[in-house]
Amino acid sequence: MKFVHSVLFTSMLTFAVSTSAQITITSSDLPQAGETYTIQTSLPDPLSDFTTTGEGFDWDFSDLVSDSEAEVEFSAMGDAPFTAQLSFNNEWTNTEYLCDVFGPGEFDLAALETIGIELPVSISNLYSYLQTSNDSYNIAGISMSIEGLDLPVEYSDIDEIHPLPLNYMNEINSTSAFTVNIPEVFTYETSASRVGSVDGWGTLILPGGATHEVLRVNTTITTHDIFSLSGSDPFEIDRVSTVYSWIGDGGMPYLEVTTMFGTIFSIEYQGEANIIDTSGNGITAVIPNAFVPFPNPISASDDIILSGASIDTEWELRDATGRVINTGFGNTISTNGLASGAYLVADITLLNKGLRSRPSTVIIK
Repeated sequence: MKFVHSVLFTSMLTFAVSTSAQITITSSDLPQAGETYTIQTSLPDPLSDFTTTGEGFDWDFSDLVSDSEAEVEFSAMGDAPFTAQLSFNNEWTNTEYLCDVFGPGEFDLAALETIGIELPVSISNLYSYLQTSNDSYNIAGISMSIEGLDLPVEYSDIDEIHPLPLNYMNEINSTSAFTVNIPEVFTYETSASRVGSVDGWGTLILPGGATHEVLRVNTTITTHDIFSLSGSDPFEIDRVSTVYSWIGDGGMPYLEVTTMFGTIFSIEYQGEANIIDTSGNGITAVIPNAFVPFPNPISASDDIILSGASIDTEWELRDATGRVINTGFGNTISTNGLASGAYLVADITLLNKGLRSRPSTVIIK
């Protein structure tokens, strides 16, 4: 009996150790064709600590509240647009760009809108083409539909997101670049560098009690963009962001937090949302924001322009703690007297009808 007890105790101890043991990320842990991932977007909480890390660490973010939800689907290369397959599914003449899966695009049109750039053409169906079976996890290129015509764009410098297999204390140091050129319309050039490391491992706790064994990746991304409309001078912008990713066997990161200028800019996590009871607060629905603030980030003393707003638009500005600090009408917001940090701006024009828009984050430098 003592022997059995000893065996059981040893087995339990071994199991306890193994469930919290350091993991290794391989190709099978990355996005898979035919899989759909549920991604929640959460509002920044200034009291949350996303920077602390370590070995065998427990990160408890079970109190994250979802602001919006999206289903992210990845597909097999055989289902990609025909012209994209010539670039990214061509093992005969384009092996360097041969990809394993494709999914939502990395060419961020919203980023252009936040700096006040309105594209003169309609762009849709943005996809990224991923290499998951090499010695690093890469974005080899993108594709998009411009006025209904599919355009593949091969990266001139393939974006190496992180090495494979990925282990604790691995270093990340890579560059990337690509150009989107639509003759007589616009040119968009971007180059970036990634510098970071796997700086922790342990257990991540998310809303609903979901737990995941993860590696924590800390990456600083420096980006230089040049946008040129036909007949206009080029517009250049430099961006530096730090991305904290908690990566496990979930295909996409279980949690990803992006900061700019030391302030949380976005939070996305994988899984189901916390259910929040809004009965009795007068809000019957949350709708998309009707405008986009730019420039973003913005320098203190400059006015925030609300692209898409009118003189009759009623807006509300909150600080990172959720405190309302200003309200008004129109399409501009003064930043005079505001400290550096993250702010939330929302359209409250229809608030008296029980409709509140999702706020947009704006960073004041």
